[in-house]
Amino acid sequence: MRLGIPSQILAAATVLVLLLIALVAREGLARKEGQEVVLEITGYDPRSLLTGHYVQFQIQSALAVGVPCPAGSGVSVRRPTTWVALRRQGDHHVAAGVARSRDAALQLGEIAVRGDVDCQAAPTPDASRVIMNLGVDRLHIDQRQAEAIQKTLQVGRGDTATARAAVSVGKDGKARLKGLIVGGKRFELDWY
Repeated sequence: MRLGIPSQILAAATVLVLLLIALVAREGLARKEGQEVVLEITGYDPRSLLTGHYVQFQIQSALAVGVPCPAGSGVSVRRPTTWVALRRQGDHHVAAGVARSRDAALQLGEIAVRGDVDCQAAPTPDASRVIMNLGVDRLHIDQRQAEAIQKTLQVGRGDTATARAAVSVGKDGKARLKGLIVGGKRFELDWY
């Protein structure tokens, strides 16, 4: 028996919807099972006409005076398939180095995540910054919350400790955003 075109379209749409649900469920499970790390961030404008309301951020931390850039980091250089080593520093994590393999990254820090690091050395040592590119840089959220978060980020622009990202690092080494911590309040990513 041959299905008519409307039935074929309905069958294809059903399969696509089921695949989308499976993808969201798989990512949610990976996010839940991964190891949570907290990273310092700075903010950007939270609005876009095409993508809705969101808070866009950059994972960025200041280097202490006299501390060199993490091992293997480059100045705005993207390398294929690199791993960022993270180590705990107080109540959050910072980049300890960059390596070509997960095992090599784990020699530099306690957690290895796929990504890259840009180290921006400044003329004055107290202005040097480490920027981590881990594939997470925005949290979609309702307009009222996005604007409140953005206002807090603008007030604390020079103080990266006021805003942090809670990121789940899965067994596959992929970083998945769990939420933001801004002004002591946690905003969770919850799709369902």
